[in-house]
Amino acid sequence: MNIIPLAPRGFCKGVYLALKLAKDTAKQNPDEQITILGQLVHNRYVSLALEYHNIKTLHNPSLSKEQLLEQIDGGIVIFTAHGISESIKQKALAKGLRIVDATCSDVSRTHTLIEEKLSMGYHVLYIGKNNHPESMAIVENFPSVTLMEIKDEIPDLIEPLFVTNQTTLSKREMEKTIQNILDKYPEASISNDLCSATTLRQQAVEQVHADGLIVVGDPSSNNTLMLASIGHVHGYPWIQRIESVEQLDVSYLKENMSIAVTAGASTPAYLTNQVIEYLNNYDVNHPQPLPTVDITKILE
Repeated sequence: MNIIPLAPRGFCKGVYLALKLAKDTAKQNPDEQITILGQLVHNRYVSLALEYHNIKTLHNPSLSKEQLLEQIDGGIVIFTAHGISESIKQKALAKGLRIVDATCSDVSRTHTLIEEKLSMGYHVLYIGKNNHPESMAIVENFPSVTLMEIKDEIPDLIEPLFVTNQTTLSKREMEKTIQNILDKYPEASISNDLCSATTLRQQAVEQVHADGLIVVGDPSSNNTLMLASIGHVHGYPWIQRIESVEQLDVSYLKENMSIAVTAGASTPAYLTNQVIEYLNNYDVNHPQPLPTVDITKILE
């Protein structure tokens, strides 16, 4: 088989810095209770690895950040890479918690840009997934912002109009959506805020032709979902979306097959490398057992 590892792989800048901040916080405060409000990044293996470092992840999709915060009685609370509302920050401080903000710089830039445009009198249209933590932080911080999902019909809006977006959406769909907005609002000011890590990964999937595509990442990761979706549009004959090598379906694997391997920006390099190494050594006639994941190596 011909295995094609697509680049970039491993953590993006924002995820790397968020994880470094969490580990440094634990190292500097060995006797403190440290709790992450939600998933630091969308990868359950990362959450398990953080627990190994005595950092608790408090995550429940059915509860709001405010409801989760009520469960933290003391110590240090870490806000995730997806951003946080100012009201949650103030409530954490009022509870006497020490706060550590791991918001990605690209996400912070979008918050600053929206605040600036609102002060200039613009109405802001934000394109993002409803209930995604990045989008929720935006609408909680800026209640006048209109949230639109990428496949929604373009609403009737007040002008002047400023348009921006969640950082992990599909490049192809964002470009189409922006064009549709400009068809309706030709004078709209546009800032396409897809992060470079998202864009480069999606472009790599589009630039390769192979018999199959394996996307390594958590089921809850939006940028991982986008990679698989782009693979379908691009025409890969088959696509596997897996969390780790433990989920690999070897029934797809044939001799003389070319397989591209990519991963979401929140997927640890260790997990992706395990998949690539297994495929490179795979013997179709004598398939070896799938390896297991070593949690202690996730954050190396």
